[in-house]
Amino acid sequence: MSMGSIGGKRRRAIAEINITPMVDIMLVLLIIFMVAAPMIEQGVDLDLPQTETIPIENPKDKFILRVFKNEKIFIEKAEIPIKQLEEKLRTNAKLQEDRELFLYASQRLPYGFVVRVMAIVKKAGISKIYLVTDPLEEG
Repeated sequence: MSMGSIGGKRRRAIAEINITPMVDIMLVLLIIFMVAAPMIEQGVDLDLPQTETIPIENPKDKFILRVFKNEKIFIEKAEIPIKQLEEKLRTNAKLQEDRELFLYASQRLPYGFVVRVMAIVKKAGISKIYLVTDPLEEG
């Protein structure tokens, strides 16, 4: 800024901070965080089983998904290929109404396969996944 005189009057420098660029930067950062926040949360919600649990009262009237050690997936007594699992879960009216599923998985399955199945179930819109386990033997 020049300190010259115009018409015989001296101009003084303005000592105020221009906050417009700072507000622009803050708004851009806010938008970036708002877009990025939903992408940060990935994975499958999982409550690890405790050593002592209350038995399930009657899972027979609930939707049951079974995964065997040879990576075969069964809904009731019908075998479902993993590629068709999401479609079958989405088209099941009872499951979409209840939004809960009981998962019986062999302990000999690779961890990655069980997580993959759970991710497909989650993607199909099922909000509650119950992992069914046997109680620990006392001894």
